[in-house]
Amino acid sequence: MTILEARGLSAGYGSTAVVSALNFTLRRGELVCLLGPNGAGKSTLIRTLCAMQKPLAGEVLLDGASIHHLNPRDLARKLSVVLTERVTIGILTAYELVSLGRYPHTDWTGRLAAHDHAIVRRSMEAVGADALAARNISELSDGERQKVMLARALAQDPSLMVLDEITAFLDLPRRVEIMRILRSLAHDYNRAILLSTHDLELALRTADRLWLLPKGGPLATGAPEDLVLSGAFEQAFASEGVDFDQVQGHFRLHNSFHAELHLDGDGPRALWTARALERQGFRVTRDNPSLPLRVELAEGEWRVYRHGACQPAATIECVIDCLVPHD
Repeated sequence: MTILEARGLSAGYGSTAVVSALNFTLRRGELVCLLGPNGAGKSTLIRTLCAMQKPLAGEVLLDGASIHHLNPRDLARKLSVVLTERVTIGILTAYELVSLGRYPHTDWTGRLAAHDHAIVRRSMEAVGADALAARNISELSDGERQKVMLARALAQDPSLMVLDEITAFLDLPRRVEIMRILRSLAHDYNRAILLSTHDLELALRTADRLWLLPKGGPLATGAPEDLVLSGAFEQAFASEGVDFDQVQGHFRLHNSFHAELHLDGDGPRALWTARALERQGFRVTRDNPSLPLRVELAEGEWRVYRHGACQPAATIECVIDCLVPHD
């Protein structure tokens, strides 16, 4: 079921369009990640999709109705938003903050009924924040705070959750955890979730679909694997100083290679050895053992061959020292 739809959407400021003539849909029960280089217009698009600014052309439909014609109360019942900025909360507990998500559903008194409190508790459990209920927001870590903000957004019981760079301040384990939670909310709670993120490799592994926005457009949408195989990733980030490796499924810096080297071996040790050698400026090959520079993986060690001479090495750092002597 389609929750969000854009028809001929152009967004920008004044008379200047940052993104133009976009057509796309977002369905219930799927996690979509919006990716693109800085300056491509992701934040402008997010603000327009959340009715924070009007489109220059076209329209945005939320549950079949124009999002820019919904009154604030109806919009808050259908859409919840979590932004990247840290919000100053005051002395609220985590439970009290999550409870704020229920106010679009209360009467003029603003009092929460028993079923509202039940939704608050379920929302906190869904994101793994139930143990934080009694703690003051100011006492929470960044990862804990983002869980509470997700619970607040879920407590609104929206059709669509829009999240803008909410993992920006988190370390890698917490980013992975948040992405796992978002995938669970989409699939287990049947929410439509749109996440703008710079975590490219996490998005590739987690999202059901990607919206890939290069500078100047056009927007490419589809399954992550389809966008990789079509070359859309390489095109979108070609000017960002990185290459996308279709085989390994990750980005790597543009390197200037000063020597070619043959690597003999397989498995994780070979993978990490190759990465270390490429970082040092070696072009690593697997099919030219006659090269004067060669690294061989042996049982419990590495063997470094330089112009016929063999030198054992106990670690990758030792391999590099053999190949790149320090004065």
